[in-house]
Amino acid sequence: MIDICTFILPNSSNGPKDSDAFIHMAKMLVKHGITHAVATPVLNKESYVKDKEPVQDQVDAANQHLQSLSIPLKILLGQKVRASKQILQLYSESLTINNTNKYLLVSLPEEAVINQFEDVIYKLQLKGIVPIISEPEMSSFILDNPQKIYQFVKNGAVIQLSAASILGQNGRKAKRAAYQFIEHGLAHVIASGVTAQTFNTYGLQGAYDVLSKRYGSRTVYMLKENAESIIRGEALYKERPERIKQAKFLGIF
Repeated sequence: MIDICTFILPNSSNGPKDSDAFIHMAKMLVKHGITHAVATPVLNKESYVKDKEPVQDQVDAANQHLQSLSIPLKILLGQKVRASKQILQLYSESLTINNTNKYLLVSLPEEAVINQFEDVIYKLQLKGIVPIISEPEMSSFILDNPQKIYQFVKNGAVIQLSAASILGQNGRKAKRAAYQFIEHGLAHVIASGVTAQTFNTYGLQGAYDVLSKRYGSRTVYMLKENAESIIRGEALYKERPERIKQAKFLGIF
């Protein structure tokens, strides 16, 4: 399996604090069936966490360490960009997933700048970048305005849900929203967002199991295939998106 959003790099954005913790975390991911994990340290204007070269060096060192211990996990390049007024400037310093210049993982901004975010999404696409909007089911703005997800998807964005939301670990509202996004063709990939604090409750495979029982193997196959396509920089499988009726959104679960 492929996990396109992890905080697995040591000493970086909620990652493990040292080499031993990194190896422990890596072994846990392998135990859960993960073969490739995209490292997504956070990049934003305020913290300027990492730019391309240091992340590349960290990923190379991590993979060499894993190889030396015969741990069958491959760490791939990536970053998670926090949406802000400076996102277009940050783009030139950020890493697309697996450095293919195709998919960029972004998180939603606060409501105050959501309209500007829509313009940024468009401008990123003009650069040939496909934005992957991360965990919208946990955004209070999206929960109040579910029609925005439809607009983002219609305009070409990819939606990534949290495995923890599928399992109900992020609360009832996030779980309900995640299921409705799937049912309306508004979700394309699932990832864990695993950190050094949460890897002991790792749930990507568990989320796939739940979805398989609820929607069948076809949905799970699509989500897994999309994760593979993302790291290859290839087009994703997308179902036709449908609007969510506001009156039924977040109804009784």
